[in-house]
Amino acid sequence: KKALTDQGFEVGFVPSKANGETLAEELPPVGEVRLNNVLYPASEKAADTIQDMLGKRKDASFRVYRLNTYNTIPVAFAEDQLEFIMDDVQIACFGSPTAVDGWLANVDRALGIEGLDDDKKKKTPGSNGNAVAVCIGKTTARRCLESGRWQANDIYYPATDPGLQGWTESCYTATGDVMERDFWGGGW
Repeated sequence: KKALTDQGFEVGFVPSKANGETLAEELPPVGEVRLNNVLYPASEKAADTIQDMLGKRKDASFRVYRLNTYNTIPVAFAEDQLEFIMDDVQIACFGSPTAVDGWLANVDRALGIEGLDDDKKKKTPGSNGNAVAVCIGKTTARRCLESGRWQANDIYYPATDPGLQGWTESCYTATGDVMERDFWGGGW
């Protein structure tokens, strides 16, 4: 909100949490008619959460026009980068579920397990890159957990304050935990 107001824009609404569910629950209807047209620019890979939840609201009618404005495409790391992520990275920070998928695709390449089925990948030692995951919010954290590559205690995310500030605090927590694990010589 501050960034917009600093540039002279008037901000009429900011959800209490930075996630799609909260936005869809809290978006106020405009005017007395209670019929609201919503333009929703999104990633091609974004879930349908916002339009689905707005469509189910009882306090107003929302007609959502989703416009896929971009697509996230994973980067294939070079050989030296693959070696680096497997040997030197202890914390991987993810801003979206597709970032998790891109990371895992690169880890699979580094381990030479791209052709294995998901169950075999999950059982491969180091299949998460030997890194704890720090996620921007619960949707991304859920993707890490559902991948089967991380245990729940190796996934950090801001449960009550998703967004940049909460993500930053989760990074601090993860860093402290990783340093403590290193000090004590490994896992818990």
